[in-house]
Amino acid sequence: MNSDTQIGSATSLLTPRNILAAVLVVLAVIFVFQNRSATTIQLFWVSVQSPLWLTLAVILLLGWIAGLLTTRRKKPAN
Repeated sequence: MNSDTQIGSATSLLTPRNILAAVLVVLAVIFVFQNRSATTIQLFWVSVQSPLWLTLAVILLLGWIAGLLTTRRKKPAN
């Protein structure tokens, strides 16, 4: 393997998509470490205690699922 191949493979990893993914992972890790304190969620008669980051992640996931379920899909053109 020559140096041109090594440089080519290294630069192929530095795509804008991979850089954005790395930045988002770093921000997610920072978010988790800053929101480790426990919080209590009460819904009707149920009370749950969990870390704040987990609570927010679950709410984000539920919102994403709700968005998928309510999005109108285009009908295929015939």
